[in-house]
Amino acid sequence: MALCVPMLLNAQVFDSSTKATTAQTNYGKVAGYIERGVYTYKGIPFAKAERFQPAVRPDAWEGIRSSRHWGPVCPQPKNNGWRNDQTAFFYQWNDGFADEDCLRLNIWTKGLNDGKKRPVLFWLHGGGYTSGNGQEHPGYDGRNLADKGDVVVVTINHRLNVLGYLDLSSFGAKYKESANLGMTDIVAALQWVKENIAYFGGDPNCVTIFGQSGGGGKVSTLLCMPSAKGLFHRAMIMSGSSIGSTPQALAQQVGKKTAELLGLNQQTIDQIQTIPYEQLLEAANKAIREVAEQNVGKGRNGRIGWGPVNDGDIMPGVFENGTEKISNNIPLLIGSTLNEFSTPNIDERVRPNVIRQASIRVADGGVPVYVYRSCYQVPTLDGNNHACHNSDIPFFFNNVLKSAQMTGATEEGLKLGDKMSSALINFARTGNPNAEGLPTWKPFTPDDEATMYFDAPVCEMKYKN
Repeated sequence: MALCVPMLLNAQVFDSSTKATTAQTNYGKVAGYIERGVYTYKGIPFAKAERFQPAVRPDAWEGIRSSRHWGPVCPQPKNNGWRNDQTAFFYQWNDGFADEDCLRLNIWTKGLNDGKKRPVLFWLHGGGYTSGNGQEHPGYDGRNLADKGDVVVVTINHRLNVLGYLDLSSFGAKYKESANLGMTDIVAALQWVKENIAYFGGDPNCVTIFGQSGGGGKVSTLLCMPSAKGLFHRAMIMSGSSIGSTPQALAQQVGKKTAELLGLNQQTIDQIQTIPYEQLLEAANKAIREVAEQNVGKGRNGRIGWGPVNDGDIMPGVFENGTEKISNNIPLLIGSTLNEFSTPNIDERVRPNVIRQASIRVADGGVPVYVYRSCYQVPTLDGNNHACHNSDIPFFFNNVLKSAQMTGATEEGLKLGDKMSSALINFARTGNPNAEGLPTWKPFTPDDEATMYFDAPVCEMKYKN
């Protein structure tokens, strides 16, 4: 009687051998794994940093570094979403393990050092500058996008919350850059990509930065940062159009109040380097609340919290006072979902910022701006989540099946994911998102507000009039 033996994995399907996967970087060799033809590397250090100090180049290493599993994530407030069964099912978070030594990146590519110049897609996670990580959702996985488009996908972890945005500059030059470390970490990662991505088959002169929610805010900020100029060549902002930043005077108040709550002063401020993270975060959050109560309606978009600080130097402002003109040559793709945070009613907080940001960009002149709206009502959980915040991510990443708990993985959803991921790939390659299966995608103008409405079974262009 013949035995029924399942087909075994082989080197063509999955290979984690060091010999087959060793890749070079400027700091040493790394080994990863190959999954269905895509090389994967995780947790590669792109920089190192002491607490409240700017990132510097990582230490070199000898031998071959195993880079097969996610690196540490930035310490952050506890994720209470796990307490809700349906929410946990929908998002399938990967909270990872926390450590302040968190400056890591992950790479997916179809070839190593092969002379090909693949477009690079550099992803910035959401979480509002407070939480999140580069492997947080199944939808962030870069394997399918890299495979489909023959592109290189990079995701990163960087400093957040009090570690990335506490302004201690009033305590002296040593802490001059502390208010924007989360952003300068990202610049350091982009610098690493510029210097190393060719080893992984990527083109350092064709880098697209893209991010959702807080990640979209980070993209908005990078478009205005002098130190980021020349490190990327396309930009995509998903449900995160940001205009404005925290005035440094307010950010410094938070820094001073945090130090006061910790019992520190000008002479003892360096002790903040060794205070346990939980104690530091508690004091900083209390300081934010107290400063906010004293400055009602002030701050970034009328509130005080973690995020980019206008220090007039490293971060001169976000789409304000013409700061965005430094990147006028960068093609821009901006969008949102239909319902965002509100169900079932259309949320009108996010879409107006999309229109406003796109209009500023068009008024500045330069390259075209393309706008989208993701309208697909995901059918999971009886359709109660609608076209919510985050729901477009797995469609752009071609991860509709991998993120089935969110997308429903229906046949029409899979087809929509094919269209949306093709649009992203084409945008990364050429700066133009037009793709097969979509109507002609016209650039946005303030007069017509031309917008691609992604939906199933049909996508269509819509206009204001």
